[in-house]
Amino acid sequence: MKQVKAIAMLLLALALVGSAGCSSSKPIDLEEPVEQVPTAAELQASLEDGASTREVTLYYKDLMGYLVPVNCEIPWEEGIAKATLKQMISSEENDLQAARLGLLTALPEGLTVDMDIIGQLAKVSLSSECMQCVDAEEENAMVCAIVSALTEFDSISEVQILVAGEQVDSLSFGTDVSAPLTRADLNIESVSADVDTAGAGTVQVFFESEASGCMVPITRTVFSNEDIDTAVLELLKGPREDSGLAACIPKGVGLISVKQSDGVVTINMSKEFQKVMEQADGGAGAVKALVLTCSQFEGVKEVKLQVEGKDFELDSETLAASTVVNSEAEALMASALYD
Repeated sequence: MKQVKAIAMLLLALALVGSAGCSSSKPIDLEEPVEQVPTAAELQASLEDGASTREVTLYYKDLMGYLVPVNCEIPWEEGIAKATLKQMISSEENDLQAARLGLLTALPEGLTVDMDIIGQLAKVSLSSECMQCVDAEEENAMVCAIVSALTEFDSISEVQILVAGEQVDSLSFGTDVSAPLTRADLNIESVSADVDTAGAGTVQVFFESEASGCMVPITRTVFSNEDIDTAVLELLKGPREDSGLAACIPKGVGLISVKQSDGVVTINMSKEFQKVMEQADGGAGAVKALVLTCSQFEGVKEVKLQVEGKDFELDSETLAASTVVNSEAEALMASALYD
């Protein structure tokens, strides 16, 4: 019975993970009486209501300062990119919403934003509050959050930061804004100054924030190929100690093989992976971390999990690739579990 309950929990969570990439055009047979079917007027009202919001990616911070992307519905308005940034500015309302997710707003209180988009370039003029960050870490997070949030839109590939409408070379703590900025790696893991990084590369791995339970993308330096095999192996190694992050994969799990064919990545792990069933979320975090880690690579459409060469018993189907790190529903669920 315990195992059945865990399976049910995981399947529910996996529905959240894969929902963005799954759809069906198969008609659904009506089981309710005909009079239960919405009228044309009700359907029109529903469509109009649905058009009043849009899903965007907001960038928050956790208590350790990591940037955490969360896909949220916000009210639709002309200039939705500017509206997205407004949702990330510290205010009573925005701080309360962030707290519900176990997170913090990433942009300073009182900041105002003006924006012009020319081609693929967004020119973002910030008020003087952008020069009042408490340290370089907060300043860099602010800039990175702005650039990351705006470049989530297909229409924007570069962001020029201005201060009170004027171009400046740098902000108070030296963050370089002299030229247009492109999307950069998130949450770069530090490397010892004694380590020679010549020829090194990076991969992105995903761990849980110990403060909020949200999934956090971490950019890790590697000294081997920047491929799926390396990324999955680094994920299984887990986060560094005292990082404020928790491993999604149980300790002791071994990687047997990673194979890719026709867009499907098959990950074969040792029997210790079965321990994910014992986790509070039924293993949903472990599965999502693996899917996200693989999805960063071009051409990946699906991920299939195996244990000792056999399809993972909690889901024998392939899982759709996903770039949604945290949905609002998942963040709320994680926050509830971590309270």
